[in-house]
Amino acid sequence: MTTGNSKQERIDRASVKAGDYEEMSVNCAQGTLAALQEEFGFEGGKELLKAATFFPGVMARKETCGALLGGLMAMGLAYGRDKLFDPAWNTPEASEEMFRYRQKVYRYCEAFKAEYGSTMCGVIRPLIMGRDYDTMIPEERAQFLADGGRKKCRQPAETAARIAAEILLEDES
Repeated sequence: MTTGNSKQERIDRASVKAGDYEEMSVNCAQGTLAALQEEFGFEGGKELLKAATFFPGVMARKETCGALLGGLMAMGLAYGRDKLFDPAWNTPEASEEMFRYRQKVYRYCEAFKAEYGSTMCGVIRPLIMGRDYDTMIPEERAQFLADGGRKKCRQPAETAARIAAEILLEDES
């Protein structure tokens, strides 16, 4: 975790890192998640990063943007539960706390959607690339990369990390 900087510096750093990692790996989910894990000191390391491997390109190719999913995973690390069930969660206070967290995650998704008009990769990628690509076809993937996909797809990763960092920092003094 990086400390000693203003909230805005932390937001900017997480956003730029997410874009850098996307450009380096061509994996917006992993890039966004890794940037937020580093900035906020979240546990999970290699195993969680590994779990995010197939969000972009396979699942997210037409469905939910991988960058958004990477941010959701980071928010789960901050606000989620680490057990399937705990009797302590059956209290009004615990229920209210989880509702507050869900509201934060909902705001994250809605803010991302406001930036691109959708949370779907199949809508976002044509907006930033000028066309869509079926990256499961080798020639299309090669064309995506030749058309600057690494650089252009930084945008959703940067956006997702920025919005998530803003929300994650709300409770810090």
